[in-house]
Amino acid sequence: MKLIYSWILDYLYDKPDFNTIVYNLTRIGFSVEDVVSTGADCDNVVVAKVLKKEKHPNADRLSVCEVYDGFTNYIVVCGAKNVEAGQTVAFARVGARLGKEVLKKAKIRGVESNGMICSEEELGLSEKSDGIMVLSPDYKAGTDIKEIFKQDFVFELEITPNLAYCLSHYGVARELSLFYGYKLKDIEFKNFKPAKNNFDIKIETPDCFRYQAVIIKNIADTNTPDYIYERLKKIGLNPKGNILIDASNYVMFELGQPTHCFDLNNIEGGIKVRMAQKSEKIKTLDSNEYELNENIMVIADYKKPLAVAGVIGGYYSSINSQTRDILIEIANFKPSSVRISSKFLNIKTDSSYRFERGVDIKLVNLAADRMVDMIRAHNPESVIEFAGDVKNYSDTKRIIKINSKKINSILGTQIEENKISEILKKFDPSFDGVNFDVPSYRSDIESVWDISEEVARYIGYDVIESHTSMQVSKSNSNPYYLLKKKILSKTAVFEFNEVINYDLVSAKEISSLGFDIQNSVKLSNPLSREFEYLRTSVLPSLLKNLRYNLNRGIKSVKIIEFGSVFSKNEYKIAEFRKIGGLLCGYINEYEYWKEKEEKIDFFYLKTLISYILCDFSEMKFRDRKDNDFMVNDLSADIYLEDKKIGFFGLLNPDIPRIFDIKENEIFYFEIDFDLLVNNFKTDFALSVKRPEPVSQFQYSLRDLSFIVDKKHRYEDIYNLISKSDSDIKDIRLIDVYQGERIESGKKSFTFRFIFSSMEKTFTDEELNKKIENIFKALNSQFGAKLR
Repeated sequence: MKLIYSWILDYLYDKPDFNTIVYNLTRIGFSVEDVVSTGADCDNVVVAKVLKKEKHPNADRLSVCEVYDGFTNYIVVCGAKNVEAGQTVAFARVGARLGKEVLKKAKIRGVESNGMICSEEELGLSEKSDGIMVLSPDYKAGTDIKEIFKQDFVFELEITPNLAYCLSHYGVARELSLFYGYKLKDIEFKNFKPAKNNFDIKIETPDCFRYQAVIIKNIADTNTPDYIYERLKKIGLNPKGNILIDASNYVMFELGQPTHCFDLNNIEGGIKVRMAQKSEKIKTLDSNEYELNENIMVIADYKKPLAVAGVIGGYYSSINSQTRDILIEIANFKPSSVRISSKFLNIKTDSSYRFERGVDIKLVNLAADRMVDMIRAHNPESVIEFAGDVKNYSDTKRIIKINSKKINSILGTQIEENKISEILKKFDPSFDGVNFDVPSYRSDIESVWDISEEVARYIGYDVIESHTSMQVSKSNSNPYYLLKKKILSKTAVFEFNEVINYDLVSAKEISSLGFDIQNSVKLSNPLSREFEYLRTSVLPSLLKNLRYNLNRGIKSVKIIEFGSVFSKNEYKIAEFRKIGGLLCGYINEYEYWKEKEEKIDFFYLKTLISYILCDFSEMKFRDRKDNDFMVNDLSADIYLEDKKIGFFGLLNPDIPRIFDIKENEIFYFEIDFDLLVNNFKTDFALSVKRPEPVSQFQYSLRDLSFIVDKKHRYEDIYNLISKSDSDIKDIRLIDVYQGERIESGKKSFTFRFIFSSMEKTFTDEELNKKIENIFKALNSQFGAKLR
């Protein structure tokens, strides 16, 4: 933001020099950039009156003028097209310094010129100018030009989002007053008593907090005063020369409150602040027509939209040279609503820039009075009417409890309590040492942490000693970090790649997986409908990763993500950490020495899960209970002891189609990372399996095939077998079969048992006896029959 040094000084009784201002602003967190010195770069140049203008006798493009400098009349040759008798101009006498040049008496085409009528460029006031500079007739002849165009400085100030209340000259002056004790002036204007007008103003949306309007009628003089024109020009604006437009910009850069002027005669009925109707159109001040939607807030009359609230005015209600009656809008809008409108229309204005960052709602009255005062100063016969002030907000105090020990703890300082109170009283004069009443313009202050920052800014960051006051924990002692590292090293053996995704998904992606959208967390201001909700599962994100890779010719994909998922109820929003993995394609891509490629299947995934979780005791698989987006017969739940920690299996073929994926056989696993870490109890040795000594005797294998009713679950059969003989070291399911030669309602299991003892090698008789005992238990419990 560009600021003018002299404009800031208008609000300070003290007059610190420019370098002091720059140092002080830098010390309290601002970055001062691009300083430009302004003012007339000349000597012996004064205000003069052009008394006569005649054509040069020997040159068609030159004029011979008689000018009066308050003391003497001079004959001057002038080549400017815009010179006219009666003008007030800047006149350089013979011997005057203009920049680095000294003006001498000269004879031009036979006529002696005793000086020069100057342009802005010649005086160093602008880089380029067209013709001579014409001054206000109010300036007295003989006045030194440097008294009118005094040396000044225009500088760029980088203002971070938390300092949005400083997006004005008065805001910066107030900040200097608070931090350096400069006495702040009140903004002065003449009191007036407006007549009441029964103008209809309605707020029909919660996104408008306040709307005040003032009507001014019978405006005769719309010319912009020179001081307003020059200041607006210096800060990079293009003043229009119409006070009704320029005063609005001036007040915005003076106070930080945007205002807008409508031609009163183009308003039908009254003012409504509402959301736009679907496909409603508006032609704006930039002469472009825009189609709006229901998310755009507009200022409208009874028949049409007049402006996009907080962003840009409408073309048909705009001010022009013929306007004599106006309605001034001074309002306050919800920052996020203005941001949505600005982004949708792709229009950035000084007004939207301020509203997006938040404007003090209590500036409304001050800005209204200031606007009226500036316009009426040149139109004393105009009629002022108060149209209304509609409020749509709760004016409650924001009180933060203050503890000096907490502030010192945050800053790492030892500031005395009395000193902290003294500092905070500058922001809140009513501060009692405990209760801090946050000023209305400081929307960025929300907690004692923000207040601590203000204390630090006040005493100066440069005086706070640098030291480490806390023990920095090593990353490798974090159980989440260690377990993640361990799991990633294991999945790397299976050629997995880790992916990292945003936590945002669409409503369609949530509902397609069977999740209740009411239990999902919706963003209040999403970037788009594709990123409207926080995800309830990592699956949608992984499916989009899969689609991206398949579309680029990758046949086999194995990806894993450690990410957050979210849910809500009527009381709170909860965040959980999950491990999600997605597999499709082949175990290994085809190699020339292999006969064929092996496709990923359920048993491959089960082996993977077993390997990932092999360090945990009491890891079990059970039949999947939930009938959601998995295929029942090819999915299972994962348990540690009696806690379900995840699931894995084949995705329902309908799911890939929703995500435009042609591949049908996609396998997925999801594990609750929080529960997994909790099971470690921060001490890995407590829950990781202890290594067992290896028997020096040969182990033995035996297979057993049997038939049971289809209703019996693998989990129950496995649990019975594992308890039937202590010499069983491993149980592997070799085959499950239903079909030809198997009675209807039945299914066949084939198990392989590994027997081992620390004391001997088993004989065939002993092994046969063990198999017989296992079968007897199966027959007794499940009615099993040998196959």
